[in-house]
Formats: sequence, structure tokens, C-alpha cells
Amino acid sequence: MKNIIALSPMYTEDSNNLKKASLSSPYELNRFNAKWNVPEEVRADVVAVYGEDIYAEIVAEQCNLTLTKPNNNWLSSISDEFTKRKIAYGKLKDFVHKENIFIKCSDFKSFKAGVFDKVTNIKGFETLDPESMVFTSEVVEWELEVRCFVFNNEIKTYSSYWRNDTFDTTELSEKEKKEMFTFFESFIQKYSSTLPVAIVLDFGIIKEKGWALIEANPAWCSGLYACDAEKALEVIVNSCIKN
Repeated sequence: MKNIIALSPMYTEDSNNLKKASLSSPYELNRFNAKWNVPEEVRADVVAVYGEDIYAEIVAEQCNLTLTKPNNNWLSSISDEFTKRKIAYGKLKDFVHKENIFIKCSDFKSFKAGVFDKVTNIKGFETLDPESMVFTSEVVEWELEVRCFVFNNEIKTYSSYWRNDTFDTTELSEKEKKEMFTFFESFIQKYSSTLPVAIVLDFGIIKEKGWALIEANPAWCSGLYACDAEKALEVIVNSCIKN
């Protein structure tokens, strides 16, 4: 039996890096075809998937995979000791009169997350389902944002991706690295039971507040930035469960 990872037919830097990393791994990455259809004769060999969330969900159904991710309301259940900001979860219609807030759709699909002066300024707002579930949070200033691929309560690889309002994947300073790992250990001791065994966690520094949890994302659709692709691949595989 082969260990195949279904890779999105959309060529990206991340998927190319994972393809290269697979050459020295026990996994075979296969893009199949642009119709998102895995041939029936190899579906039993597909142990994981990586790509856009919609693609991953379609392939998972074909190949009898469970894609692990946190509960939809997970972020709103985390103590502000770790979020350093107020976070709410509810229906879009419940926040329609809010101003100057960050808002993100919980299913990743309906609209692009961001800070909005008014919720009604979301692009295509009039076409959105008012019953759709969203997160909101107070607006804070992030000085640094870091992506971490986590497996068995351990950061396997990480990369900065945002610093002082600019895309930036340069290495963390020794001080930043030490502080982040200390923060992670405190966080994971309290919340590991609420997360899948393989997950992507984003942490960062909020101006004048310090290190904080940004969010959790499924490993099977998360960008790598400058993370080690081979280590990220192992987390991705373990984020998918063959039924």
C-alpha cells in the first residue's frame, strides 16, 4: 500500500516545497487532476490531503478521511490571559451594528477577514448569510506574528510571517524565541485537550500587551511561510485521519 497525499492542482510555493520535501519521506504527493477527482483505484492509498479548504474537504470525502480541526467556537473559549483581547463568536446578524472591529468567518469561505469600520463594509455584505457564524475581536496592533506547526504538544517548525505591518519571514531573535516557547508551554498545558493532536497555532506580540494567541488553523490547509517543509509535512499527515 502506498502512502499518498493528495495535493491541490493549484501550484503554489507551499505545495511545491512540500512536493520537494516528500522526496525524502515515506509519502508520495500526487496532484491528480484539475477536476478534484481522485481515481477510485488509489483512494484507499490516500492518507492525507493538502490544499485549499474546499478542495481538501472534497478529497477527504472521496478518500474516507477525517480532517481534524478545532471546534468552530474554539477561539472564543480561550481565556484572555492568552488572547490578550476580547473575542466573541456568534451570528453575523448579531454584530451588524458593531464598529471598528476585526471580523472573520468561522468557515473560512464567505468573506475575507479584516478590520472594518462598519460590518456592513464587508465586500459583498448584501450577499452574505446573516445566520453565518463569525468571530469578532477588539482591534489590536500586532508587532509580530508567528506560525507554528504543532504535533503532540510540541512545536515541530515555526516561521514569522508579519512584523511591524510588513510581511516578514526572518528568523526570530533569541529573546523572541525564548519568550514564544515559554508562552506556548503555558498555553498548551492548559488547552492541549481542546485541540487535535496535529494543528497550526499562530502566536504574536500585541503592542503594549505582549505575547498572545492569534488563532488556530487546520494543518491540512495552512500556509508554510518559511517553516521547514519536511517537518510541516508530518504535521499535515497527522492532521488527517484515515477511517
